[in-house]
Amino acid sequence: MNPLYHTRGFWWGLLRQPGCHVREWLRNPAYRALHRFHRQLRSLPRQTPAQVSFAGRPIQLCDGPSFLSAWDEIFVNRIYEVRLPDGRVPCLVDAGANIGLAALFWKWRYGRFRYLGFEPDPAVAACCRENLRAWEIEGEVVEAAVGGTEGTVRFQRDGADGGRLIRDGNKDTCRLIEVTVKMLSRHLPAEVDLLKIDVEGAEGEVIQEIVPCLARVRALFAECHSQ
Repeated sequence: MNPLYHTRGFWWGLLRQPGCHVREWLRNPAYRALHRFHRQLRSLPRQTPAQVSFAGRPIQLCDGPSFLSAWDEIFVNRIYEVRLPDGRVPCLVDAGANIGLAALFWKWRYGRFRYLGFEPDPAVAACCRENLRAWEIEGEVVEAAVGGTEGTVRFQRDGADGGRLIRDGNKDTCRLIEVTVKMLSRHLPAEVDLLKIDVEGAEGEVIQEIVPCLARVRALFAECHSQ
């Protein structure tokens, strides 16, 4: 289904894609939840913290529109669904964790797994940790960005899902903070069932840095940006 119609409410989906809408509504609890979240969050200003619930557990969020869009991709369209091996606890490494929705999806879909997330925005990282705690997920959120080299760099927060590393001049200094940058290769576990990289334009340098470690990774999902 087209994500454009998912986050515009029940009647929009029914009018524009009636067959798909009804089918998804009947069989997919995450799709029904998306429309419930839309009703709950549509009147909130951007970058306003809120709480929703799904499958009997709370979800803390930092921004309504970015949450709805991410829920559509992750829970409804299941972009992080992979085939897992039998006989061991799987592992998800999440570079660009945001509020931890990838981890919550894995908990809902697979049950027990090991999690390692990286999130440079302190407020968003705190939200992610709270979601992991509420959903009883085994894992760690490292408050750092990932990149091709280690050190510190300026980071532009947006209070949602679009924060990015700044390596050149920027006039909007009020949202800039210094964050730690870590090389992902130094932190990858011995076996990774899904490596998700969504780091707002730094994906290329991160993938180049971990080339020697890719044999450990069974599945890789990287967000693409136009630059």
